[in-house]
Amino acid sequence: MHTRLLWSLLIAALALNAVYGGVAGVLVPAQIARADPAHKDAVLAVVLTASSLLTLVVHPLAGAASDRTRSRWGRRAPWILAGAAGSAAVMVVLGHAESVWAVAVGWLVLQPLLNVLEAPLDAVLADRVEPSRRPRAAAFFGMGAAGGLAAGAAGAGLGVAHAPLVYIALAAGLMIAAVFFVAANPDRSNAPRAARLPVREAWASRDLRLVFTARFFLVLGHQLVMGYLLYIVMDLTGASVEEAGRTASLVIGLHIVSLVGGSVAGALWIRRRVPWVVAASAVLAASLLIPLAAPSVAGLVAFAVIGGAARGVYLAADLALMIDVLPSAGDSGRDLGLLGLATIVPQTLAPAIAGLVLFVGSGSYGVLFVLAASAALASTAVIARVGSTPVRRP
Repeated sequence: MHTRLLWSLLIAALALNAVYGGVAGVLVPAQIARADPAHKDAVLAVVLTASSLLTLVVHPLAGAASDRTRSRWGRRAPWILAGAAGSAAVMVVLGHAESVWAVAVGWLVLQPLLNVLEAPLDAVLADRVEPSRRPRAAAFFGMGAAGGLAAGAAGAGLGVAHAPLVYIALAAGLMIAAVFFVAANPDRSNAPRAARLPVREAWASRDLRLVFTARFFLVLGHQLVMGYLLYIVMDLTGASVEEAGRTASLVIGLHIVSLVGGSVAGALWIRRRVPWVVAASAVLAASLLIPLAAPSVAGLVAFAVIGGAARGVYLAADLALMIDVLPSAGDSGRDLGLLGLATIVPQTLAPAIAGLVLFVGSGSYGVLFVLAASAALASTAVIARVGSTPVRRP
């Protein structure tokens, strides 16, 4: 594995997730708020839910399509470039959208195109990275994703008054990163490299199902808290929205820095996957209980630092484990796309589950932390059952 593959993966992940953080996290909500201030919350919920449902279909299909592509540029490169070019074009147009319908349609077109880029990019890890270096590659990928989400949200927040320019900057960054990735890592994966398995046979693998289930629970637990962080800070401090927003930004920033640190540690130390995933999941579960024991900003900061480091180690080890348990090299794009649903589905469900829990629990955020920790503990119990799986080589 060449060093340029690692760094180009990091840059591609950073550019892709900057779009997610900037567009979905800031620009689309701001445009909807301007277009329909009276109903912005409901409209945004409908738009983001609809786009998540599209992702459930498009992401695995894009991975499967790249598995079967044969071209002079290989299997993955055409999809990476097409997804980037289509996304960039839509972003330039979306920057000028002023009505709710224009913004909604723009995002519902853009997110599937981002999936067309993302699914084959994920599969590159399975195609080209040897088993001993998968944690390191996964760590670079995770650092790029975390940094991109933070940078995209921060940049879009600063430039939200000039949305068209921010969209152009994000589109240019995505296109440059995709072209650089393809040019730096020529795709020579045209020839069929392994027998393919039907989906039903592939998912008969016990370890594959366990890895999927464990990630589902861990992402759900993490998202239950992070999605309501602003309101949690307001509840703990009694601060205004503006003051709580600044505190929440500090907590998120510390969480991301710690996540990057955990990813670096994972890249250096991880060899065996399962023990590290189990340990990281258990530490994350424990960190979710800190704000219960210390219901204060200090407790949230402790959770952000400890939980972020655990999450970084988890991402490095778990993505490597996901690739290890893939049953067929010929279907890695499809199966990684399906495994990706273990992240997408809980992120979609978490707001509704959290809202229901808060309603039943009379608005107690302590109940939310208990549920989140329980989900992370369930993940720990599930992943501990993964057996000694033969490592699949690229």
